[in-house]
Amino acid sequence: MKRKLITLSGNSKLLAIILVALVCLFFMACKSPSSDYGTRLETGFINPPDAAKPRVWWHWMNGNITKEGIRADLEWMHRTGIGGLQNFDASLNTPQVVEKRLVYMTPEWKDAFLFTTKLADSLGLEMAIAGSPGWSESGGPWVTPAQAMKKFVWSEIRIEGGKPFTGALPKPPSTTGRFQNMAIEAGFSLMNEKEAPAPEFYADAAVIACKLKPDFNWIG
Repeated sequence: MKRKLITLSGNSKLLAIILVALVCLFFMACKSPSSDYGTRLETGFINPPDAAKPRVWWHWMNGNITKEGIRADLEWMHRTGIGGLQNFDASLNTPQVVEKRLVYMTPEWKDAFLFTTKLADSLGLEMAIAGSPGWSESGGPWVTPAQAMKKFVWSEIRIEGGKPFTGALPKPPSTTGRFQNMAIEAGFSLMNEKEAPAPEFYADAAVIACKLKPDFNWIG
């Protein structure tokens, strides 16, 4: 049997190496991570992971709570694919629809809340609780004005420099209200409930003096 031996020149050898490399890259591309990513994306869309599932607000309205109702709600959330909940204790003059209200932070309320956390954990539901200043969780008459939420206010005065100042600095605005300079109207609130005027609190944070240029435009 005769065999023909083929020899390659230097350029031909380089070309052969390039062709082999391209073939290898082609087969590698067929099994690239992008292909796996597409598969994982489709699988995750059909069966979403817990991190991608929606969370819901879950209101306990004015003590209308029972353990039977808690279990029914949480099992429904788990069954329908909800990933978690945020517990929100509220009121809004909701009428009583249960035999006995569970008033916020009473022993009965705490027992129901503990029951909720254990049940949510057993069902794989992520649970959080709302902390709403001025509502039931983090606000109340036990919070003194010095410890409550505040806003920064300021005043300005222009004096002649180079000598001691002995006058009184003007007091900043002290309007206590819902926001900015809108005062609370006696006996009115957004929830149409009776509301006592908010107490006033003021304390100095800092006194700052700065030198102005002679041509400084005070108005701006």
